[in-house]
Amino acid sequence: MSPHHSPSTLRRSHSPSSTWREQFHGLGSMYCRGAAAVILTYDVNHPQSLVELEDRFLGLTDTANTDCLFAIVGNKVDLLEDGTADSQEKEGLGPGVAGGGSSGSPKVPKQVQPEDAVAFYKKILKYKMLDEKDVPAAEQMCFETSAKTGYNVDLLFETLFDMVVPVILRQRAQGPPQTVDITSYKTPRRTRSGCCA
Repeated sequence: MSPHHSPSTLRRSHSPSSTWREQFHGLGSMYCRGAAAVILTYDVNHPQSLVELEDRFLGLTDTANTDCLFAIVGNKVDLLEDGTADSQEKEGLGPGVAGGGSSGSPKVPKQVQPEDAVAFYKKILKYKMLDEKDVPAAEQMCFETSAKTGYNVDLLFETLFDMVVPVILRQRAQGPPQTVDITSYKTPRRTRSGCCA
């Protein structure tokens, strides 16, 4: 330590993105609270993004509904080399593109394989203590998409929608929602004045 710095003046520096991540992490459980579905997204071109997803967000799923569905989504497949989303669409093997063709961006080799996403999905099931036979199969819940071109985005949301609607209908049939309706609050009437009536 230099003579010009006392322990009280030394601060840990954060990059803007790490500060943002820490702030968002604090809000994450609020976004998952009562969720019927959670979409966990990573970058197929950066293995660290899947590791961070597990490290930072697995615990946030604690506030989701017990029958919550989890989708693991690898994004940015539009940046991959041949044999990926763009070439599959040209060959008629994948869904149509909702926004154009090739992006002109440099192509990179895929870094995260679908098997990695399936393994992460199974970790979530184990963490949540869910039996694999009681939930959708990992292969149904792991997607590779491109937010830029729209590749598989519709498939992702249509799949989740088809699975979530029956869950919501079942919850409604079982009883009242687990929320409080503050508009129906009525102020209690006081019979006598004073604080200890």
